[in-house]
Amino acid sequence: MTSQNEADEAAVRRALRMIGDEAGRPEPGSVPAPDSVPLTRRRRRRRVVAASLAAAAAAACIAVTVSVTNGTAGDTSGEAQNGRGQTLTEWIACADTIAVGDVTEVRPSSKGRISVAFAVQEWIKPSRGDSSITLDLVDPRVAEARPPIDKGQRLLIVVPERPDQEASTFEGARLTRYRSTITKALDRAERETCPSPWSRTSQ
Repeated sequence: MTSQNEADEAAVRRALRMIGDEAGRPEPGSVPAPDSVPLTRRRRRRRVVAASLAAAAAAACIAVTVSVTNGTAGDTSGEAQNGRGQTLTEWIACADTIAVGDVTEVRPSSKGRISVAFAVQEWIKPSRGDSSITLDLVDPRVAEARPPIDKGQRLLIVVPERPDQEASTFEGARLTRYRSTITKALDRAERETCPSPWSRTSQ
């Protein structure tokens, strides 16, 4: 079965071929009538622009999949390092906790980990829970791959099933954008099982 990424890449290739074909196509007639030249060129430019937009849209779709689902998942597994990233729905399906709230306390937990007290303003996954929770997380400062978590921050936090993987955090405009992305995909993600290597059973 063709994956979504493969389908998107094929769409980009088709659109790029369209651009090349349109750009290299000669105008009708070796010596067109003078008043037909502007119209012919305008039509060809419109076709090239349409093909360019199609390529850009498909490329943007691939970029979103990579940056949102692979880049934010914090995966450290061998399979991910070898090039397989998560889809958006897999990323959500593999999260234990997704919530928006305020960090009220951060303190060291064990080696390379922190304990985060979190006042929840909105539960996303699960749909409800306590108003205050304590999360035991990988300290993002250890790998320096993610921004540190500090007291006073208002965050969207996505905590993966596997405790050895880093949580993803988003502030400000990114909080709003990722919250919208996650909530729109939540129904689809709830029908999906977290695959290896991101599931709890893959530890």
